[in-house]
Formats: sequence, C-alpha cells, structure tokens
Amino acid sequence: MSTQEYDAVGVTIKATTYGVVGFLVLANLIPLLFIVSVSFMSPNEFFGAPHIVPHSPTLEAWTSGYTELKDNLVNSFLIGSGTAILALIITIPGAYAFARKEFYGKTAGFYAIISAMMFPYILLVIPIMDLWNDLGLYNTLPGMILAYQVFVTPFAIWILRDFFEKLPDDIEEAAQVYGCTQFTAFLRVILPLAAPGIVAVGFLAFLTGWNDFLFANLLTTGTGPVPAVPVLYGTIGGGSGERVYWGKLMAETLIIGIPPTMIYLVARNYLENAFTV
Repeated sequence: MSTQEYDAVGVTIKATTYGVVGFLVLANLIPLLFIVSVSFMSPNEFFGAPHIVPHSPTLEAWTSGYTELKDNLVNSFLIGSGTAILALIITIPGAYAFARKEFYGKTAGFYAIISAMMFPYILLVIPIMDLWNDLGLYNTLPGMILAYQVFVTPFAIWILRDFFEKLPDDIEEAAQVYGCTQFTAFLRVILPLAAPGIVAVGFLAFLTGWNDFLFANLLTTGTGPVPAVPVLYGTIGGGSGERVYWGKLMAETLIIGIPPTMIYLVARNYLENAFTV
C-alpha cells in the first residue's frame, strides 16, 4: 500500500471517528437543550406548534417548581449526605480489614457481602417497612439513611477494598518506624492515598440517597421527610393520567439534577482517578 493510500485510510478513520463522536454528542445534547427550552415555555406555548426556542420565555415553571420542591430538596440533601457519611463510617474500616488484615473467614465473609449486590432489593421493601414500623424508624430521616445502607455498603466495601489492597504493604511499616502507631499510620498515610476511592464511594452513596424513588416513596409519607424525587413523580400526575404541565416537569427535573452535577464537577478529579486505577 502506497503512502497516499495510507494517508487516505487515516483520513477516513479520523473522519469516521469525528462523525461518531459528533453524533453521540448531538444525541445527548439535543434532548438536554429541549428540556431546558421547554422549562421556559408557558403551557399554552408548549401545546402549540412544535418549536425549540421559546417565543415568550417565562420563569413561571422554575419558580413554581422550586417553590414546590424547596423543602424536599433539603430532605434529599440530608438523606444523601447522611447515607454517604454513614456508608463511609461503616465501609472504610471494613474494607481496610478485608484488604490488609488476616482473620478467620475473611474470604468467605467478603464474598458473602458482595453476593448481597446481586439480591433484588425490591423484595426487602415490605420486611424493612414492617421492621421500621416496629422500631419507630418509619417516616424518619434516620430510617431512610439506614435503609440505603442495605445496598450502598456492599458496593462501597467492594470498591474500597480494591484501593486499600493495591497500596504497598511497607508504607505502614515505614510510617511506624518514624513514630506513628498503627492507627495514626492508617489516618495519616493510608486514608490520603485512598482518597480517590473514598470520594467516589461518598459520591455514589450520596447519589443513591438523592436519586432513589422506591425506598423514598414507600418509607415516607406526606407528613414525613419526603425527598424531591417522589414529588417529581407527583408532578407527572402520579400515574393518574392527568394533564401534565411539561414546563414545570422539565424545570423540576433540572432543579433536582443540578446539585449532584455541581458535586460531580467539584469532585471530578478524584472520581476520574478512582475509576482509572
């Protein structure tokens, strides 16, 4: 094959790559732009002739959506933050033990925890509701935070164990030579090195508490700490078939999506390191 033919093949491959990437970008960008556009339309304008750019932009949907969601957004933040903090408190020492300590039943215990990830959690809703009623945790923030540990903890231990396991064995010994105890070596050496994994676990746990609908809908009532996602379902009509105010629905969707996006942007470097190790 001549040099010109090689160049032609290279140009073709590059053009195909750019075309595929451009198509994927548009496939994700156009629906997002449509959602943003609809959120600034009045109901009458949306149900008129199809168009993308609002003729008479209005903040009615945003103000209405935020007014309806503001208290629930606080609940979502408290539930998401509590889920992340409790998950880290439980899983950091657990994952460290499974990764760097030897004890009886270590392997069997680890795989028993990981096997819980394959369990269909929808089957746990009714037993948890009954148990939470008996314990006084139903329709409470602590009850929500504890319920999410059922499926956050196994996943978090799985991720963090891998991080702790890949750290060199001699770094703790070196820290102890320079005066650290085993515990201070863990705090001052191991935890900073495992920061990408810890941030990733915290972020994913927060997303679970923020985005979940099933537990949030069944473990709370209208008088309790209802998160934002069940309220969004109510905007759709709650399955009643009523006419949907699409502008408000789109605005509420964006409002709910903004906080996790902001957290992702702040923690992006840690998250990228976490999943490239």
